[in-house]
Amino acid sequence: MKRLTFYTNEKISQARLVFRQLTINSIDDGNRFFEAFCPGNTINVADRPFERFQDYETFLKILRDDDQIKYEKIHKGTPFYFLAWTAFDLKNYEKAVFYMDAAISEDIRALPKNWINTPASQFITLNHEGNQAAKGITEELRNEVLDQLNRFNAISGLNSIDIDSFVNNFVKFLVIQKENHSIITALYSYLLEFKDIYLALLLRSTEGGSIEPALTYLFKGSLIFESLLKHLYPNKDNRRDKCETLGDVFKTSAFKTEFTTTRISTTASTLEEILRSIGGNGLHTAFTVTSKLRNTTGHNLTWVDVFDEPDNLKKFYEQQVNAILYIAQKKFLEH
Repeated sequence: MKRLTFYTNEKISQARLVFRQLTINSIDDGNRFFEAFCPGNTINVADRPFERFQDYETFLKILRDDDQIKYEKIHKGTPFYFLAWTAFDLKNYEKAVFYMDAAISEDIRALPKNWINTPASQFITLNHEGNQAAKGITEELRNEVLDQLNRFNAISGLNSIDIDSFVNNFVKFLVIQKENHSIITALYSYLLEFKDIYLALLLRSTEGGSIEPALTYLFKGSLIFESLLKHLYPNKDNRRDKCETLGDVFKTSAFKTEFTTTRISTTASTLEEILRSIGGNGLHTAFTVTSKLRNTTGHNLTWVDVFDEPDNLKKFYEQQVNAILYIAQKKFLEH
């Protein structure tokens, strides 16, 4: 067993005994149990987030090993929420949004008619004024989203996207269906991760090195774009065959009618070629750059390093965000 910081052997033994004897009749039984035996977190300053995160995961694993059926039955919204919070403090944004979504899944199971108003859902819906312990991480995420909306509004030439419309007509519309949760969680972790990836490139050796973090990061941005399009245009024009590639989507009559009839290239020989193709902030440029990045970063890790200039990552990132927001604007926000 991993070394625990906030648990003594005696406390673990007591928790296991209580868990073994626990009768689960409602959501409150789980809430009371985890409030009694979990380490919690601090609000105003991060205090040993790694140790708290590790203790939470280890404790849950002990309970699952003891009684998997009871573990699956008990409401785990509280520990999942704190796992998300401590992971956020660690800047492990993928695990943060993963566990926050896990908390939402628990809330949907326990509160099918009111899950959208729980603390975990307030994070996903950027409700920084709601009743939530981890208000600070919701504010940080909201600010990242707002920064990109403001940047996009300044360059798109379209009607401005305000954050309330973005949440109500885009985020909530997608998360109401469970299979779409991954689009939103991926988008949030992608937005939150940019500054850390950029900083790592800025601080690395002048001799360069691995570009894998930048490539896998950009692949995620393109995959969000592709997933949105396949959600909107799942089938080819014959209505029998699924769109398997971005090229398939771009050939559909519906896409051409709603976005552009101009051909969108999806391949490039080098990352430098993609950089040179950035000629502005229009829809066609954003879709082209994002599509080319999808196929370069998704098929090879051995490219000539263009990230000796970290601003090249920023150029790619902003085009990917533009592409995602052009879709959101056209398909979710226009009325």
